[in-house]
Amino acid sequence: MRKISISTVFIFICLFQGLLAQQKSDSVSVSLSELQVNANRAKLYSEMGRILTIIDKTEISRSAVQSIDQLLDYVAGVDIRQRGTNTTQADISVRGGSFDQVLVLLNGVNITDPQTGHFNLDIPLNLSDVSRVEILQGSSARVLGPNAFSGAINIVTESNDKQALKAELTAGSFNIFGQSVSGSISSDKLHTFASVSHKSSAGYMTNTDFDLSSAFVQSVLKTKDAGKFDLQLAGQLKDFGENGFYSLKYPNQREANKALFTALDWSLSNGNFSYNAQASWKRHYDRYELNHGAVAGYKYHLTDVTGGKLSGSYKSRLGKTTLGLNVRNEHIFSNSLGIAMSTPDSVLNPFESNFYFKKSYNRTVYSGMIDHSVSVGKWYFSAGIATSYSEDFKSTTYGGFDIAYSVTDDAKVYASANSASRLPTFTDLFFSNPAQQGNPALKPEQSKTIEFGTKMNQKNWSLNADVFYRKGENVIDWVKLNSSSAKYEAMNLSSVNALGGDFTFDYRFVNLFVKRAAFSYSYLNLDKAAVGFDSKYALDYLKHKVTLSVDHSIFKKLSASWRFGYFDRSGSYDANTVIGSPAKLTNYSPYTNLDCRLLWNDKHFDVFGDVNNIFNTKYADYGGLTQPGINFNVGVRLKL
Repeated sequence: MRKISISTVFIFICLFQGLLAQQKSDSVSVSLSELQVNANRAKLYSEMGRILTIIDKTEISRSAVQSIDQLLDYVAGVDIRQRGTNTTQADISVRGGSFDQVLVLLNGVNITDPQTGHFNLDIPLNLSDVSRVEILQGSSARVLGPNAFSGAINIVTESNDKQALKAELTAGSFNIFGQSVSGSISSDKLHTFASVSHKSSAGYMTNTDFDLSSAFVQSVLKTKDAGKFDLQLAGQLKDFGENGFYSLKYPNQREANKALFTALDWSLSNGNFSYNAQASWKRHYDRYELNHGAVAGYKYHLTDVTGGKLSGSYKSRLGKTTLGLNVRNEHIFSNSLGIAMSTPDSVLNPFESNFYFKKSYNRTVYSGMIDHSVSVGKWYFSAGIATSYSEDFKSTTYGGFDIAYSVTDDAKVYASANSASRLPTFTDLFFSNPAQQGNPALKPEQSKTIEFGTKMNQKNWSLNADVFYRKGENVIDWVKLNSSSAKYEAMNLSSVNALGGDFTFDYRFVNLFVKRAAFSYSYLNLDKAAVGFDSKYALDYLKHKVTLSVDHSIFKKLSASWRFGYFDRSGSYDANTVIGSPAKLTNYSPYTNLDCRLLWNDKHFDVFGDVNNIFNTKYADYGGLTQPGINFNVGVRLKL
């Protein structure tokens, strides 16, 4: 059977409704994703025993950024490696993990791509439509599933606006132009939000142009007896140049993507019981061109991911117990990824005329979990276990615990120990071109992480600090085994262990022109040295990251926000641009960056101007892909 159908998922949902108990009292609504309702704001993970970083709407509006990846670049412990600008493509790493080891969710729904983590930040939204971003660092696989290997990111669009209409126009360096319109309408029971956006640029150098379009709709229906229903629909189109994205030897790379996404989430609280069910479907089409114009070398991929979740929780004097089941089917048609089909001319590429897919691959992953949490006086305990099974990779069990102690009402210390597992992506298994070679014999990678930390939240200031150690086994990476090798090969490294820590301090001033100042520092060390081979991802990491943010008023409604960053990356890259020549390993150099936004904030409109890379620093987040020097962006946002 090729995939689990949506109708099957809904049958599961109907069966699960039969378990509803008729008890009435206040309770907390909990889903399989440990979404906890707190003051009408669902959160990715309980904050009781871990640190959950939240970037709210106010901070988003003040930041000199134009995309989600830029926004995350100033978060402690997060490493954003940009290949292109304005979310054309960026990889996200948490605590030194690879870009495939981070779980990405949209309003609590897993949108992580099984083909490659390069697509994980393809969020079909304009940044101004995002209500908040939640970042959980460290493994959370026992609650969120096996993809939450080194961390998880949840993008939230939820809004309390009853009636609203917003329109935004932006323009900037490199002929960047952007347009977006969004609106919401509400009644007592139904709230609907919708947005459409478009952005294009001629590119900051040859073959870095892009054209991006997206549309998003979310409707939330709240009923008295049947619970809450949350429907999401989204689509995205991307076309962009990839000058040297995957190898400096190929400056004419190009890519075009099309994506569709829909999800329905249902939740109900009934007495001490809470229930949740979720069904989702995501289709992603990708056309990759190693050499634009040479059609014979194009790679075509069409992936479909269907998923269903069921969970129930019970709250008693002994705490809260949550049970969950999850099924996720991942399927791909391709002319390069997968296993050769017995009838290769039977499946027509729906986006290219007269082209048939030659290969396919399918896997279904079944997961189950149980988690229990309880508060006893000043202590908080949470522990759980989960297991996953797929036919190709068999079963994997992982779990862990979180413990916290409240020293005062505003300060606590915590400790946690958790394990996780991640399956290889389709690219890890099958990808092949003159620069890279996949490996169908790859094994799932494993990790065990321990963490200690403290968090304090006073009236005018907050402080978070943590130290962690992650032991990784069978970690998947792309490496060159010797300097004369022409290809990076996918392989399981024996072990990659990470030791690090993060410190964040945020102070909010009263009756001063300076409104807020924040400082963060992250340290990381991986104990697997790249001796004898060049690592493409796993051994390139931010060893030191320092950020400083200052927000201040200028007069009346005009304010300025400054973001300074220092980035020191370990590792090296192949700087040779000649096809067939030996690798020329070059170490990364530390760099600094300074961005500023001027914001005029009025009731019915905002006007903003951004200056990015004020120091005009020459730097690269990945390989030798030099990012833009000093650049400008201006915009106006109408709010009706």
